[in-house]
Amino acid sequence: MTNVLVQGLAVEACFTGDPELVMQAIALDPPTAAALTLDETRRMTAEMLEAERAHLPQFAGRRLRAVPPVRIPKNVQRARVPVDPALAIANRFGKFAQS
Repeated sequence: MTNVLVQGLAVEACFTGDPELVMQAIALDPPTAAALTLDETRRMTAEMLEAERAHLPQFAGRRLRAVPPVRIPKNVQRARVPVDPALAIANRFGKFAQS
């Protein structure tokens, strides 16, 4: 269902020209969510829209709105997560399946 939601947001973004929907679709993508913060995702989306503006006329003159980043305490370590969510599940529960 997550993939369907990502695809639906991407399609809606293309029809409406709303860059916020592009950002939401990218942020919901499981590998992106596992690897980037929301602030990093927002910056990457803005850079992508700018780099591809010649091919995305529906977004002409529209920018992502400015939002304050979520602050992560300095003592928090990022968890090592496999890129594929299915691998994360297999790594977590694989030992139970072998029992």
